[in-house]
Amino acid sequence: MNLNRLYPLVFILFVISNASFSQSEINIAAPLIEKNRLLQDLENLKRNLETAQPSLYNYTSKKEMDAFFEEVKKDIVDDMSSIDFFRLIAPLSNLIRNGHTIIVPSSKWEDFVVTSANLLPLDLYFYDDQLYILSNVSDQPDIVEGSILKSINGKSAIEVFDYMVDRWFKDGYNKTRPREIVEEEFRLLYTHFFGDARKYELEIISPEGDNLVIEVDGIHESTFKKRLNERYDTEFVPWWRREPKPLYFEFLNDDIAYLKVTQFSNGLKSKKGERFSKFIKSSFKEVKNRGAANLILDLRGNQGGDVKPQLELLKHLVKKPFHLYKEVFAKIRTLPNPEYYEFDILSRTEFKKNFLNEKVDDVYPMKSQLGYEEKPQPPSENLFTGNLYVLIDGWSFSATGEVSGILKEHRKDAIFLGEETGGNPVTNISGIQTFMTLPHSKNRILICLVNYTTDVSYKNDGHGVIPDHRLRNTVQQEIDKKDSVLDYTLALIRQ
Repeated sequence: MNLNRLYPLVFILFVISNASFSQSEINIAAPLIEKNRLLQDLENLKRNLETAQPSLYNYTSKKEMDAFFEEVKKDIVDDMSSIDFFRLIAPLSNLIRNGHTIIVPSSKWEDFVVTSANLLPLDLYFYDDQLYILSNVSDQPDIVEGSILKSINGKSAIEVFDYMVDRWFKDGYNKTRPREIVEEEFRLLYTHFFGDARKYELEIISPEGDNLVIEVDGIHESTFKKRLNERYDTEFVPWWRREPKPLYFEFLNDDIAYLKVTQFSNGLKSKKGERFSKFIKSSFKEVKNRGAANLILDLRGNQGGDVKPQLELLKHLVKKPFHLYKEVFAKIRTLPNPEYYEFDILSRTEFKKNFLNEKVDDVYPMKSQLGYEEKPQPPSENLFTGNLYVLIDGWSFSATGEVSGILKEHRKDAIFLGEETGGNPVTNISGIQTFMTLPHSKNRILICLVNYTTDVSYKNDGHGVIPDHRLRNTVQQEIDKKDSVLDYTLALIRQ
């Protein structure tokens, strides 16, 4: 099964015909690698995944995974650039289907793209199976925000978008998270997969329904950020570098409390300077004292965090004693090729202290730890038992998928609104993780070493928590910076 062949050959020709890098730039950013060395990289990648990453075959059988590697091996017929090799192995994301297992090009290529590539000068938004223009930072004033982007240099924009979503990391069959990432970094990922272009010919449908064909110049990332700030008062910060906003709590009226948890981090503070535990305790105490019947818990944009903050929140919402995890284990205690990794994380005392020395059922179980201990977590004295509304989206990932899963299990009365969580509520392969750099191509993969299974009764269907009310801003609401999900929730409560 060759996922590279899911899309027609015209995509490959499209890459070649539109790339605008000079040959010298290509040689520096993505040097040509000898065929036998690429085959060595492929074998190293396969061996380290099979040896180190637990639950590798959750969604794809070993037979199918082996077939993919054989197909890639056949496709390496000659020497190849490191970025072309990345394009061959990128579909692995659609086989592994673990949102923490990130496959990315070499650091040299990524540095080159953000400093020298000619990027598409548009900020895009996915809605209702269309790509809309959210911000225009080109030199063409005729491109209006809210227009539909139909094609880029003759290729369907939505097909290009879907192509990249299929090759980006995700939990199971979830698409809300990879769509958010590809939408946000479209101009950069486009260059990873298709190369850049000095000129982009765009087919656009204006908000009034007019069909337009407009040519724009590609721009550097620094220019993109500068114009985005000048024209839209927006500072672009990559999702993986974005600092979470402060924890937030307020009463929207006497009967509705609103709690925004932006990350499950012990060190995260509220606007008042309270750390996570103190903030949660004081917020729920105030809810109890005021007798509010409704609580809106906003987990949108929360990309995860640590166990202790998860438990602190859940103890104020789950009505009976509970466990967070029912199984935690690692597959190995030593890395197969430590010289290829960013750092040998398994040699650290913390890992050796937390996991058993001997295998049980062919894995190394975690010793009793917070969230994974025999004694269940008791409810808080300030437990909230009223009407619970949980706001979620594709950015609700990792630990937030787990929290949403526990709430789905124990708070059957809770109403979820928004979009499917990007994080799986049943299984999470993450925890201890480190980047492996393939020795010749220098492409990288984040190998995840610990399997967490939450203590829920339902089985993993490959999806995040599905909201009871599916909601997403329209493009106009997004342009106007509206919060249609919160507005809908408030209207639902008032009904």
